[in-house]
Amino acid sequence: MSNVKQQTQDIQFQAPFDVIPLPSNGLFYPGQVGTAKVEYMTAMDENILTSPNLIKSGKVLDVLMERKIKESPVPFDKLLVGDRNAIMIWLRATGYGEIYPVKLTDPTSGVEFDYEIDLNSLKTKELPEGVSPDEKGEFEFLLPRSKKKIKFSLLTVGDERAVITRADKYEKATKSQISNTLTYRLQAQIKEIDGNRDINYIQQYINVMPALDSLKFREYSDSIEPGIDMSAEVEGPTGTFQASITLGLNFFWPNVRV
Repeated sequence: MSNVKQQTQDIQFQAPFDVIPLPSNGLFYPGQVGTAKVEYMTAMDENILTSPNLIKSGKVLDVLMERKIKESPVPFDKLLVGDRNAIMIWLRATGYGEIYPVKLTDPTSGVEFDYEIDLNSLKTKELPEGVSPDEKGEFEFLLPRSKKKIKFSLLTVGDERAVITRADKYEKATKSQISNTLTYRLQAQIKEIDGNRDINYIQQYINVMPALDSLKFREYSDSIEPGIDMSAEVEGPTGTFQASITLGLNFFWPNVRV
């Protein structure tokens, strides 16, 4: 009987979880499973958020997410960035409350002010009607200036991590004041140009891509990416404007101290 009692106690001390719908509806994953089983935040997770080594390495949020996602259609680094963000917002809202205090800058006056974002008011973005990936999970886009037809994919967590790591390494190695993050993002996304899928060709073309093509492609990619709309209409000192919400360490714990 003592073993049964111990097992019962162990079950009672397991952290509760919920099944979270993914904005992508699983269209990009094997089996098209559109949900993920995610565990609620616990006191133990605060050890991760306050770990100096993890914070310094920039891996703190990745470690937290991998710990909390219990069942997912794909490995964490293969999740679309938008699906990852949806899970992050759910964790923050259920763990520390849906009200997220931020500092914003009024675009007219330049005055910085405090504001509270209701995370529950952020809207989910799904693929626009009539837009769908092909069998490779890629989309088509016609570059407006060069008239070249490209095929591209949406960024995964792993892609995003690789872009940031690559850009950081370049800046440290060259001591450059210029970040190559934008160019590396294009290289991670664009898979084909006018039927040519050679990686070297694509990278060389991206280096001379007209600025208008780069801008319009990024706007289109962002517009169709499933996820959470990270913009909010706020009331500033001089009027209403659209603000962009960022997800950093303080997103999970505004009062974090290391």
